[in-house]
Amino acid sequence: MVDLIQQRIAPAISSSVKISPITILKAEGGMAPVPTIKSALASSGWDISITDGDWRTGGYLAGLQALIDAELTWAAENSPQLVKAAQQSLKRLFPLLVSDAFSVPKDLTNTSSKEERTRFYHHEYQNKLLVGLAEFLITCARERNERHILVIDRAATLSAPAKNLIKLLVRLDDDTRLFRFLLIDYEQCLFFQDASEVHFGRYSMQELGPVLDRNLASEKQRQIYEASGGNPLIAEALSKCAAAGLPVIGYLEPIAIVDLHLASLNAGERHSLLKSYIESDCTTPDLIAQRNYATFEQATADHLHEQVHRACLDRYLTGEAPLIMLHALSIRDKYKRLELVAEPSQILQSIGLYDLWFGYFGELFADPALRTYGSGDAPVNAAFINAAFVLYSLGCGRVSVPYLNEFYKTFPKSRYTPTVLYAQSMTYGRYQQPVNLTVAEEYAVRNLETIERDFKDHDKYDYIKVFAENAYAYIKAKQEKYEEALSLCAEGHGKMLKAYGDERFKLHQSILIYNTSQVYELVDDLPRAEKQLRDAIAYDPYYGEYQNDLGNLLSKVPEREAEALEAYARAIELCPPYYEAHLNRAALRNRIGDAAGALADLDRTLVIKPNEWRAHFEKGNILMWQDRPKAALESYLAAANINSKNPDLQSNLGLAYSELGKANESIAHYLRALELNPRHAPTHNNLAIEYFNQGRPDTSLNHATVAVEIGGDPDYLLTREHIRTSLQADLASRRDRASASSAKPS
Repeated sequence: MVDLIQQRIAPAISSSVKISPITILKAEGGMAPVPTIKSALASSGWDISITDGDWRTGGYLAGLQALIDAELTWAAENSPQLVKAAQQSLKRLFPLLVSDAFSVPKDLTNTSSKEERTRFYHHEYQNKLLVGLAEFLITCARERNERHILVIDRAATLSAPAKNLIKLLVRLDDDTRLFRFLLIDYEQCLFFQDASEVHFGRYSMQELGPVLDRNLASEKQRQIYEASGGNPLIAEALSKCAAAGLPVIGYLEPIAIVDLHLASLNAGERHSLLKSYIESDCTTPDLIAQRNYATFEQATADHLHEQVHRACLDRYLTGEAPLIMLHALSIRDKYKRLELVAEPSQILQSIGLYDLWFGYFGELFADPALRTYGSGDAPVNAAFINAAFVLYSLGCGRVSVPYLNEFYKTFPKSRYTPTVLYAQSMTYGRYQQPVNLTVAEEYAVRNLETIERDFKDHDKYDYIKVFAENAYAYIKAKQEKYEEALSLCAEGHGKMLKAYGDERFKLHQSILIYNTSQVYELVDDLPRAEKQLRDAIAYDPYYGEYQNDLGNLLSKVPEREAEALEAYARAIELCPPYYEAHLNRAALRNRIGDAAGALADLDRTLVIKPNEWRAHFEKGNILMWQDRPKAALESYLAAANINSKNPDLQSNLGLAYSELGKANESIAHYLRALELNPRHAPTHNNLAIEYFNQGRPDTSLNHATVAVEIGGDPDYLLTREHIRTSLQADLASRRDRASASSAKPS
């Protein structure tokens, strides 16, 4: 079999070094002999590792977790500064990871109790974490002078985060090519753009020789080979069946033969086989064990899965093993399955791995029976409500709203009712586009009334009420009723301090203070806004987003640019790769004349998020100011490929084309900008200039006049006066020519 692997896979790997860093081996289940691949690739000169990609059995980064663990161990012992540099990604992706190299404590989002954890990560947060992890792995490989080939078995079962990490390793290591991936796909469904694909054929009888029972007669071995179709998994199972006395004859399908063999075993043998298979995380490459599992009585298998799941969860919580979800997800009783996935789901949610979480939870969310299962106060109900919370914050209100209404109708007295009504008010008041502040206020008021009626004696009454008032304050601010909003926020914080002091519910208290700061900023009271924001930071000093907001606020205050830059730097230090802070700092740096620093920040933004159109746009603007229209045009076009409906961008595209002497392209983009915003004054002004240069002064004057009426910029006045003067001079010239002509003798 090694020869076969060498013939089929090694050339693909060696060629893919030049063509693509990812090779997908398409194979029928049981066809790829993973243990022999390392031998086949031994002469490649790369470090070879073979792992299983099934996230359910190996954790949410299965397939790459072994590499991550090895590099963490090496870095901790030999280069702890690498762990320190990547700590904000590492500690958040792996909440139970402990390292002496960690120098920054966790923020309140990561340390608050379940009862008060009210922040949800934006869906882009996962990408930031993975960028940080990928850069850590690349840096380790460079320092160790390693080149890796990762052979990932069962790669079709890789988690979405693991697939994204592979893509990032390929993208971020574009020059040195430290990583190659051989992904074995038994399900014929795996896809990576630009990957090389190898289709693995069947084995010959000679190649399957080591699998077949040598005690069998040659004719019997031939029959087994023919029945197996050249598949080693089937051949090995049929060989065992034949050794057990079952006739492997041509008119029975292999699965039928295996099932008949199982029928010959007693109950104890089958139960023992089932138990060992489940305890192996259902990974035993044995068709007999697989069929025994598939045909065994459901309740017994569910019971064994539940036992193993609880043990696996305990091992995860003590930091001994990754989060194994296989056993919970394998429970065939859907109600018990829901109960068992509730806690692991909360773990995935708290990390921000939403794609993986909803990959299996979406099916549960769609099941009518499960949506109304439980007492209304049970962990399963909390799991659904948390899912709805995240869905509405992701802009999926049309999915979350019906569920929240359904929950409220089914469980009107649930302890989660205030949370549900809060979510509805925020859906309509903040996340739905366009917002509906009337409906949002109705839910907020109903929430406050419900709390007063049903939760007056609750031990967390003050917390629950202030939480609801917080939502109401947000709606009041959106309604431009700022005094009411400020009063609600200030009173709420006072109630919290009186009831709980400044230590309990610190996360929510910091949010209350932060929201007060936001309202003050809306009314342009920047000194009070700054004071509130700094108070929020005092509560939660390691929350980088607050520092980013401080940078934004200070950048509006004259002569405080240096402090703003310090705040942005602190935000970048505290967060995983934080493209928003780089983008904001770039704008400030450009404004104060540091174009090189601004370009560096924009380039870093595009490393973290290549499809951030604003970074391409702002980079184009800086390049235009540097009189580099060709380079600027490239950036503008990159931005337009992502977002073509921004009038400023279309106008600047027109300007870049104009600077390059391409008038037709310039006019086309100016007109597109005016389609998007007919009152875009800069475009009217620039279009006036372009038309004037083309010898169309009347059309030019029309656009110049509109620019002056809309914008009032002195430059627009100069443009219009220049066109008028030229028109008047041209008219005078024509009159002079006409007069001279009439004075000539006939």
